[in-house]
This record gives sequence, C-alpha cells and structure tokens, in this order.
Amino acid sequence: MDYLSGIIIHTPLWVWALFIYLLIRGIKARQPATVKLEKLLIVPAIFLVWDLYDLIAFRPPTVGTWTMWLIGLLAGAAIGYQFINPKRIQPGSEPRTLHRPADYTVLPMMMLAFLTKYIFAVLTAIAPASMAQPGLSGFAIVSGGVFAGTFMGKFMHYVRCYVAFNRN
Repeated sequence: MDYLSGIIIHTPLWVWALFIYLLIRGIKARQPATVKLEKLLIVPAIFLVWDLYDLIAFRPPTVGTWTMWLIGLLAGAAIGYQFINPKRIQPGSEPRTLHRPADYTVLPMMMLAFLTKYIFAVLTAIAPASMAQPGLSGFAIVSGGVFAGTFMGKFMHYVRCYVAFNRN
C-alpha cells in the first residue's frame, strides 16, 4: 500500500486537474448538447499535445518511432471518425455550433486513454529500463497515437458535418 500511495502522492497536481477535467467533460458528453467547434477541439488537442510531448521527451527521435506513432494516429482517426453518426448531428442555432446527441464513447475512451498514459508515465518514472524495451515502448507509442487519433477523428467528422451544413 505504501508503494501505491507513493505513486499517487508523487503524481503532479496538473495530472489530477487534467483527470478531473476529463472526467467532467466525459460526464457532460453523456447529454445531448449544442457545442461550439472550438470546445469540441479541446479534448483532441489535449491528447495530441500530451502525446507529442511524450514522444519528444521520452522516446528516441527515429523514423521508426514517428512511423509507429503516425500509423497509430491514422488508425485512431479512422476509428474516431466512425464513432460519429452524421445523421444525428444538427446545425446549431449560433455561429460555429453543432447540436450533437449524447456521446457514450467519450468518457470510457478518455478514461482508458488517461489510465494508459498514466501507467506508462509511472513506468517511465520508476522503471525506465522497462520502457526502453522495444515491445513496451512500441505499444506506448502506437497506443498514444491511437488515442490521440481517435479524438482527432471524431473532431474531424464534426467539422465535416459543420462544413456540410454551411454549404447549404
């Protein structure tokens, strides 16, 4: 128990603040809402920036590293794009808004992404040699890309819907 409490205590405050923010956003996403495009970009931007930081700070800057990440990002974007049903999206009444239905994928995806990144960060801090092993390092790189890509793919589909509404 001391080991686990040590991990929790040494977790930076910004990580807990981010966790609470993502939890609140995930819970709110479970209700239909009219949202600005800028607000829909926040979560994808958080995961994209967080993952790019992890890549630059903790992974070797090789072509292989970036290729694995891009493959994960593109696969995640394809998955996230499919999560959005454009038939259920309506134009919002205000500029740059959409009315979206309840989204039950947001909370579990954010919590899974957060937990995965948290576990890899803890491993990097307490057992850096384990994260240097190709299999675990590769999994961290690809999974980070998949999660960032999933949120980006969802956002891209929202933008596509918005553009389609404003062509008419």
